[in-house]
Amino acid sequence: MWDLENQKQTEFWSTWRHRNIYTSAVKSTGAPMDFITEENDFSAYPFIVAPAYQLIDQKLVDKWTKYVENGGNLILSCRTGQKDKNGHFFEAKWSGPIVPLIGADVEFFDMLVEDVNGAINAGNNTYKWNVWADVLNPKQGTEVLASYADQFYKGKAAAITRKLGKGTVTYIGAESKDGNLERQIVRTVYERAKVAIEDFPKGVYVEWRDGFYVGVNYTNESINLPIPAGSKILVGKNPLEPAQAVIWK
Repeated sequence: MWDLENQKQTEFWSTWRHRNIYTSAVKSTGAPMDFITEENDFSAYPFIVAPAYQLIDQKLVDKWTKYVENGGNLILSCRTGQKDKNGHFFEAKWSGPIVPLIGADVEFFDMLVEDVNGAINAGNNTYKWNVWADVLNPKQGTEVLASYADQFYKGKAAAITRKLGKGTVTYIGAESKDGNLERQIVRTVYERAKVAIEDFPKGVYVEWRDGFYVGVNYTNESINLPIPAGSKILVGKNPLEPAQAVIWK
């Protein structure tokens, strides 16, 4: 975070905003989440998201690679792997150490000014971006999940995925204006892994702790949470009203 905030490259970059985009995307699925460090046991987690993980070394890349080969699903985002742990660019291609892992070259990256937006197509949806875009050149065997749709980026890959060993690695090269591109692709990774997920709207979160579920609603609409039949509601009620919480077990 120190390196990203010290050299933002664009005044519109916010490391906290970027990381919160991915937190929200994961939480939309109803999945539990831990925050871990490089020293943790990766094998304990079927999915790992490392957003804008700019400072890396070969030890970490090897650990990521082993994690994926053994069946893990790794999601990386733009700016990952640009520099070493001293904040220096590698004497190699952009993000050179992760190229064999993600299965693509990072041709270049770009940012747009405040009143100019670019477009990205993913599936049947189009998303806007202007803060950051890694332009990717996928290698054979790497699938394109999203492509830039206009300007001189048109047709270039914006997000990719590939199988590696028993697992998958996905690289999302752009930050969308509203976070919905990231939400779509994170959900796609879960779905392809055949994991049952929820579809909570933005502002609705469900957490689990110490044997209890806690649902909170930060939207302005009433939300009917998928509380299983037979559950005991201890606090609040369902449907969950705006600015309310419900606790069940």
